[in-house]
Amino acid sequence: MLVAFMSDIHGNLPALKAGVAHAKASGAAGITCAGDLTGYGPFPNEVCDFLAENGIAAISGNYDTRVLDVVKHGPSSVSDMQKKKRDVLVWTAKHIGKASRRFLAGLPGSIEQELPEKRKLLIVHGSPVSNDDPIYPSITARGLESKLGSEPPDILVCGHTHIPFVKRVGGVLVINCGSVGHPVDGDPRPSYAILTIDEKGARGSIVRFGYDVD
Repeated sequence: MLVAFMSDIHGNLPALKAGVAHAKASGAAGITCAGDLTGYGPFPNEVCDFLAENGIAAISGNYDTRVLDVVKHGPSSVSDMQKKKRDVLVWTAKHIGKASRRFLAGLPGSIEQELPEKRKLLIVHGSPVSNDDPIYPSITARGLESKLGSEPPDILVCGHTHIPFVKRVGGVLVINCGSVGHPVDGDPRPSYAILTIDEKGARGSIVRFGYDVD
């Protein structure tokens, strides 16, 4: 079993299309998006349409919920954010269509799945605490335990930080997808994550790919 996880598309349709094509060519049987479909890039509507048309499951990220806040309550709802991020959200809210608004509003905050060998998979954007609570590579077993509660998953998939990593922490396989649309970790190439489950167990890997930036 081989499945792909992507996160933080941020309105970058060319990168999303390239990432999905790369994952399918690599043998991924399924693809799930871990949030932040919108923000920064100029294609919020096209990203929503592409995910819907291709049957790619997605959850809501912090930018997605903030965009809907601006649509509903106006720019004052993001007055607590830095100007650059605030401007991004206001622009996106201004240009996003009704169909995309409905699509974003219908996204769940997380996805739980049961995988082979009764492994429990939890997909969140930030962490189980909230969609803007980060999980960094430095996370400790104690720190992760405080975020997971009394019934931790076997595999936790997240995004939000734009810093991809795979790490086993306190018995939990943590997979941060990084970012397809807006990488910030020093490597300009987008990233996504692959989860492989076979007779050897469950393991994750980070995949980097290129696309036509021009």
